[in-house]
Amino acid sequence: MFGVVLAAAAIAVGYGPLVWIPLAWRHPARAFGVVLLGAAASFVTERYLFRWSWRQVDERHRGTLRFLVRLFLYVAVFLGVLGALGVGFSSVLFGGAFLTVIIGLAGQTMFGNLIAGIGLILFRPFVVGERIVFVAWQYPVLMPSFPHEALRPGYTGTVTDINLMYTALRDDAGLEIFVPNGVIIQAMIENHTRSGERLVRLRFEVSLDLPWEQVAQTAAAVARRLPYPVQWLPADVGPTSYGVLFLVRAPAGRAADHIRAELLELWIPALQAVRVEAAEPASWERPTRS
Repeated sequence: MFGVVLAAAAIAVGYGPLVWIPLAWRHPARAFGVVLLGAAASFVTERYLFRWSWRQVDERHRGTLRFLVRLFLYVAVFLGVLGALGVGFSSVLFGGAFLTVIIGLAGQTMFGNLIAGIGLILFRPFVVGERIVFVAWQYPVLMPSFPHEALRPGYTGTVTDINLMYTALRDDAGLEIFVPNGVIIQAMIENHTRSGERLVRLRFEVSLDLPWEQVAQTAAAVARRLPYPVQWLPADVGPTSYGVLFLVRAPAGRAADHIRAELLELWIPALQAVRVEAAEPASWERPTRS
């Protein structure tokens, strides 16, 4: 099937059957043949060549190779279409100023993503297979009402592809996210794969009704039970509550949500026990039977 398509496109680009086409339609027919050739080459490359060659290429370089091959194919097809239409390369560079301005204004987002993709490949803040968090002003999130420290509106996922327009991520929910390269190049990026231990800050509010001495003992006991280096300290105080801050040294690859869950499993029942103990009257306060 592919051989038939390639042969038909090659014949269409050449001068064989085109002699039967009116002269005014020969250049468009030739350009259409170039597009067919480019589409077939792109399909064969994506479907077969990448799969065959991936075993010999390191995983960190696969995204770069895929991006460069796609870029070369698209540029070759673009120049081939121009040549088939009879437009010289010098005319494209130095002529058609008005058309160039129109195309530039209409396609500035597309060209911006393309150039941003080239920047991502050259400077390599991440590669395919790495886990990253990107913080971008284009995708803000609302702050939840539960008391805590300021949160970055970050989006977490594992990079699955970097193409000419988008960077593909697979988030923790298993969804495939496609982010324009122009957004990624402007974002703050945290690369968790290349990082070692990192500091995870977890802050909790405690009612002022609970004695600080008992809460401090509970926080110290919880910190000792966690399998990570942990420091704790009082964070602040308000009209009805005060904050307790845990500083956890998280190992590489351990998500902050998992560490928060481990801490909550210990902190909630321990704090409930403190509340029950604080609610019980002291022995000298208990009424005595006459």
